[in-house]
Amino acid sequence: MDPTGTSGPDGGRDAFLVDGDRDGILHCSVQKDNWVGKAHDDIETAVENFDRDFDFYIFATTQDPSTTKRDRVEEELHEEWGIPTTVWDFSKIRNSLVGDRENNDLIREHLRVNPNRPFVDIESEVDDLYEDLLDRVKRRQAPDGTIVEDPALVVVHVIPQEAVDDHHDRYAGDLPHPPQFEKRDAYAVTRPKVKITENNRRFHDGTERERYTAIHRDGWTEGIFTALYPSDNPQLRTSIDRLIANFVPTALGTFDEADIYPPYYVYVSILGAEGYTLSRPSGSNRPPSNVRPFTKDEIRLNRVQIDNPDVDVPDVMRKTFDQLWRHGGWDHSVNYQASETDDGETVYEWNPYR
Repeated sequence: MDPTGTSGPDGGRDAFLVDGDRDGILHCSVQKDNWVGKAHDDIETAVENFDRDFDFYIFATTQDPSTTKRDRVEEELHEEWGIPTTVWDFSKIRNSLVGDRENNDLIREHLRVNPNRPFVDIESEVDDLYEDLLDRVKRRQAPDGTIVEDPALVVVHVIPQEAVDDHHDRYAGDLPHPPQFEKRDAYAVTRPKVKITENNRRFHDGTERERYTAIHRDGWTEGIFTALYPSDNPQLRTSIDRLIANFVPTALGTFDEADIYPPYYVYVSILGAEGYTLSRPSGSNRPPSNVRPFTKDEIRLNRVQIDNPDVDVPDVMRKTFDQLWRHGGWDHSVNYQASETDDGETVYEWNPYR
């Protein structure tokens, strides 16, 4: 190991590495800045400043990105520079050191953690964040302003894993447009920490929101709507699946534009649901005899994890939509058509009612 620099906050940690007949370069970052940009800058500097070929590139960071993000950066650097790249992040470094008491001092000094403390479950932290966001909505508080009191609310959150990590330099004004249920979710305003659509307020003074979509600078997205038929027997519109299936991919597009990497977690809840039914779409087959009003005031659907922003959203959300319709006594969502292939496999085509 031959150090290549001694200045700057990471000085003394960058080095040439020799592994048998293979030459490599090691660069490190202990800063809380944009580690992805630094990884790109450091390999460019090494290639341009040193008159030698490298067989591998190792970048170490004390930040803790998602595995998918780490893998993507490794692939990007390999493709751009033709040098096999490995990113050692906080978890990977700690995993390699923990378990051997001789490494405890290294862990304490360089990672600033107790080696005997168990790992934090990131998914649990995302779930905790969701609970906090949903509790706010239950109090009829939007990220900006208040929410109408009376109707049932359909609430959708798409939360990236990195939303529980504040190591970013995003500002609300730089965020892309929030996700959309429909094109009319258009006019967005910027608040100190969030960008939120503004064109669906009730009353002239605009004090209450009955529908909005929002993106927070930490990365999480939120949308609520009141998809109701007002009547003596209140109903949720058949289009509920379609609206959610529109929101999720536009959220993924927003993440892609903002360089917010997967995995992403989708949460769908209905608040104030008790007594509502799912409306029977016109022209549909007769509903099953056990169709019934929702018996719970709060309905939560199973969390969906998305690891690829190019995923077929109606496909990955189908079981979640089926779960919603079963709450209302249906066998499955009416917005899919089932058919069998020549091999006897059942396939489902997304065909939402309008």
